[in-house]
Amino acid sequence: MNWRRYVRWVKWPWRWVFDQRERKDYVAQATSWAIASAIGPKSMVRQTWAGADDLDAAKDIAVLVTWDLKGRVHDFLIEHMRALKAADRTVILVSNSPEFPESQIERALPHCGLVAWRRNRGYDFGAYRDGLLLVPDYDALNSLIFVNDSIYGPFQPLKPLLKRASADAADVWGMTDSWDTRWHLQSYFLFFHRAALQNAGVNTLWQRWRHVQSKSWIINKVEIGLTGQLQQFGLECAALFPYRQEVTAFAETVRKNDLLADENLPEDHRRLLLRMLELADAGAPMNPCHFFWDQLISRGFPFLKREVLTANPIGMPRLYEWSELVAANAAYDPEMIVQHLRAIAKNRVV
Repeated sequence: MNWRRYVRWVKWPWRWVFDQRERKDYVAQATSWAIASAIGPKSMVRQTWAGADDLDAAKDIAVLVTWDLKGRVHDFLIEHMRALKAADRTVILVSNSPEFPESQIERALPHCGLVAWRRNRGYDFGAYRDGLLLVPDYDALNSLIFVNDSIYGPFQPLKPLLKRASADAADVWGMTDSWDTRWHLQSYFLFFHRAALQNAGVNTLWQRWRHVQSKSWIINKVEIGLTGQLQQFGLECAALFPYRQEVTAFAETVRKNDLLADENLPEDHRRLLLRMLELADAGAPMNPCHFFWDQLISRGFPFLKREVLTANPIGMPRLYEWSELVAANAAYDPEMIVQHLRAIAKNRVV
């Protein structure tokens, strides 16, 4: 067979398969958007309960979003609420869980100003937006944090970090940023100052919100697209732990310590470091919360992404040593994380 014909014969069926997948996803997104548009911007909140903290007087609020198959409020989540409160934030806990037992609601109430249970439409971003609608006096807010339970921690006090994220330097802050697809703040933690909350474009965004039930749409249009929209509104966006700073520190550490030749490191670890260095040198974006999770914690980053432990997406060797790293860098009990992993992890020892 002529090689050019062979290439065409192999290539086109695969292109047809991928085109089919893309078309199906496009149709799914369009359908989800149509349904969301028909429903409109109304809140998906089913029920609310007043917490122990005074929400009416709060001017600095954190909307903390959680999902659990059985509606459990785990110890690590309670610790997160305590840390937010210690950073002078009043917490609105929003549960997207399919069920929410009264016993779990009672566990949460002492640590927040309000607990809300909603239908899981629009995923975390839908819950963020519905959470802010529960703020009694939005116009009085000085700041608002959106944060979800995809992270463990915080391992460090949040107040000094939030002080670093000053309104003079930026209007909207993330903990980390990503260059995947295009530059954006990662959405597990977003910190809005008053200038952003009072921005006309941001207010229109909340008012015209649609709870689109498509993960690919949420990722592309909201998780990745939101930062670009905020910049179009004239807002300055920044990350506390910028990707370029982290990738530079990683490359300098590997080269300065000649880690690729260090025979004390297992071969699979050195192969991973080499691959990461190649990606860094090529300017290929890496998810900082996956690739640099250990470096970040050592440098004062307050969180660990849950999926690092539940999925190990980059194949990090000796991942079981995560608890030692956390204990060495924080006054945080890793057993809270272990307990949660026992409840949710499948076919993994973490």
